[in-house]
Amino acid sequence: MSACPVMRQADYLRGKVMDKLIEILFDRLLTLVLKIVGIVLVLTVLLQIYSRIGMTAPYSWTEELSRFSFIWFCFLGSCYTLHKDLHLGIDYYYDKMPLKVQKAVSVIISLLILIFGLMLFVYGLKMMQITSFQKSPILRLNMSNMYAVLPTTGFFFTIHSIHKLIRHFKTAK
Repeated sequence: MSACPVMRQADYLRGKVMDKLIEILFDRLLTLVLKIVGIVLVLTVLLQIYSRIGMTAPYSWTEELSRFSFIWFCFLGSCYTLHKDLHLGIDYYYDKMPLKVQKAVSVIISLLILIFGLMLFVYGLKMMQITSFQKSPILRLNMSNMYAVLPTTGFFFTIHSIHKLIRHFKTAK
């Protein structure tokens, strides 16, 4: 009987470590990267506007860099909104369901996100391999850098859904 509190304490500590890891990944690292990419996006768009209006020959690289940073911002922003539960949802029907059905729906949604995240990760890596020999037209960047957002997003989706599933099953006990 004395091992039971020790086991609960170990589970508690593992949960705290997992929560801390999620906090570092999503609330610190992802937020920092989103801020940097957002600043790059805004600055390149402003520079593009200025160069078109105020100069005789506008910068050609700003359009490509703003496009790449916009794509990265959107994909990583979807990871952040998923983590913060800010995605669009239909709570009207969900709130009318019995509690057991709500929990089952939450598990199904987390499993679907897990599958989608794994697919993004695997096929994103394949896409990076395919495009590793291509260069972007203006900046001459390796296109696999552009497509690296797919496995990155898949990684964040997968980690998020695994964390949600673990928390769900721990609270179900």
